[in-house]
Amino acid sequence: MLGWAGTILKFDLSSGEILKEELESSFAKSFLGGRGFNSKFIFDSLDPSVRPFDPQNTICVSAGLLSGTMAPSSGRLVVSVSRSPLTGYFCDGNAGGFFASEMAQAGYDLIIIRGRANKPVYIYIEDENVEIRDAKNVWGRDLWEATHVIQEEVDDLRTQVLAIGPAGESLSAQAAVICNLGRAAGAGGMGAVFGSKNLKAIAVRGSKGKRVARSDEFNNIVLNILNRLKQHPIFETWSQYGTTMLPSVMALTGNLTVMNWQKNIIKDLENLDGPSFYPRYIVKKKACDACPIHCSRFYRIPDGPFADTMGEGPEYVALMSLGTNLGITRIDAVLYLNTLANKLGLDIAEAGNTIATAMHWWQKGLISGKDTGGIDLTWGNVDSVIELMRQMAYRKGFGAILAEGLVKAATVLARSKGISEEEFTRCIYGSKGMTLRAVMEWREAKGVALSFATANRGADHLRGMPCLEVYAEWYGAKSPELVREWFGVPLEIAKKWFSLNLFDRNKYGGKGYMVKFFEDCYAAGDALGLCRFITPWRLGLGPEEMAMLTTAATGINFSWKDMLIIGERIWTVEIAIQRIYGLGREGDYPPKRVFSEPCGEGAAKGKVLDLGRYEAMLDEYYEIRGYDKNGSPKLEKLKELGLDNVVETLKLKGGL
Repeated sequence: MLGWAGTILKFDLSSGEILKEELESSFAKSFLGGRGFNSKFIFDSLDPSVRPFDPQNTICVSAGLLSGTMAPSSGRLVVSVSRSPLTGYFCDGNAGGFFASEMAQAGYDLIIIRGRANKPVYIYIEDENVEIRDAKNVWGRDLWEATHVIQEEVDDLRTQVLAIGPAGESLSAQAAVICNLGRAAGAGGMGAVFGSKNLKAIAVRGSKGKRVARSDEFNNIVLNILNRLKQHPIFETWSQYGTTMLPSVMALTGNLTVMNWQKNIIKDLENLDGPSFYPRYIVKKKACDACPIHCSRFYRIPDGPFADTMGEGPEYVALMSLGTNLGITRIDAVLYLNTLANKLGLDIAEAGNTIATAMHWWQKGLISGKDTGGIDLTWGNVDSVIELMRQMAYRKGFGAILAEGLVKAATVLARSKGISEEEFTRCIYGSKGMTLRAVMEWREAKGVALSFATANRGADHLRGMPCLEVYAEWYGAKSPELVREWFGVPLEIAKKWFSLNLFDRNKYGGKGYMVKFFEDCYAAGDALGLCRFITPWRLGLGPEEMAMLTTAATGINFSWKDMLIIGERIWTVEIAIQRIYGLGREGDYPPKRVFSEPCGEGAAKGKVLDLGRYEAMLDEYYEIRGYDKNGSPKLEKLKELGLDNVVETLKLKGGL
């Protein structure tokens, strides 16, 4: 099986048993790797009675099919859990860096972890040598310290470490799993699942390399893609500034998140724009494995109250979730908070959005200093944000309430104060128990709204956001041919979108076609290990190029339609998991406030979603997907995707 590493590694932390299993070829061809492997394995072994912190809650860690090769931007890792402590549903996260490639080159496609160790441990993998080691020297340390101590213990600074910080150890619902000190598989509190198993980290070192079936053909495809990328209209800017180029752009389009999405503009925003702060704070550029874009960066704060703070980033989500969404525009403060979150092992987006929601509660008079232990949650109060982040990570004070997640915190606070729970939950800007990653305004573009709401792990811009709805005019993509060239959308599909006028962001009808394409395309990309920035989300490596790389890597012929079918298969398996948990149509709605509260100040001022038209758009989306009115896959759709075993499991476990 060329292209794949060929081995699944299984751990039972309760018994200490370690098993190696050969990767089965039909499973590999149907789900490719990464997110596909994780989601299908979790579905096949799902026990809906298992709770988030039960020993049998499954963790899956998977490299993409192309991880460990020279395929551009192919070093992405997927971490999944059967049940999220934040949402109560299936969840996964995606991280860059070097861990996925190292794992693949050690000879493993998928790591499966169950059970609970009776003391803190970490997993060590070096090619064929696999061990469960005592973690007494790293338990209780912050994530950066733990990473360095493990690398010193194994006497190899090139060993890749995927770890949790204090937030994961204390079972905070905002806990992430992080590699390379700042590359987080965030969302859903997956770090807390690691902590519940007394698992501090996974360390891996590989020397086997990764073999592809048609090496000359593969290399030529890679070179052609690299040449194409360099001709892309935003390659140079994206390579220079990455996501830090976005704050002012988002403000101009009405998509900036300010003070928990109450408005879209804020004074002194230019402080957070990459071109403004780069000369003073950025030390050097940074790339993930096999990435020609090198859109990340290292920073150091030279002076002031946060002097000598260092780290990687910040990404746009940090600039918003730890910046404007909290009313903060001091770049040195945001950089400090970014480093603090990574050391504590907090998901930057969920932690920042949680504090923003608490500030919103404070603004509305729902909570006071009596509730927060004297912490002043006025917008822009940096010291209070620092204190609350620490409290959330260590489960202390008011932070212990927030560490349960916003939905549970709202219930606790409402009951303690005798206030309607609706008053609290109305401020939560998300769906399925997860807050929206701070990227786009829900009320500004209709297809974007549909993608955020139907994102199957919770409110998310990375699951299926139809970027073309917003970016086509920026790229000058005014014809199907240019959409194909700049976004990698097959010409056949681009022509259909133009015929339906789907680039009008105020249009409701037909948006299901775009959202389904992006959801399926991204799922396939996640199975291959591709960074979202290189896909149609940004730089246009689409299903056609994905198919060429996969064919050359495996020696098995795949077409671009095959890639989208595999993506749809992965997506549908994930939907099946959520349906077994009882999550149906009600989970595919935006927060209520977007239907009744217009956008505040900014370019999107006055915009709302129309509930009736949104429901019609959701019905259309379900029909396009082959789902019933409740959002469950129909029998014929499951069989069309070759998911006959899913049919039987859904019937048995009550999801159909």
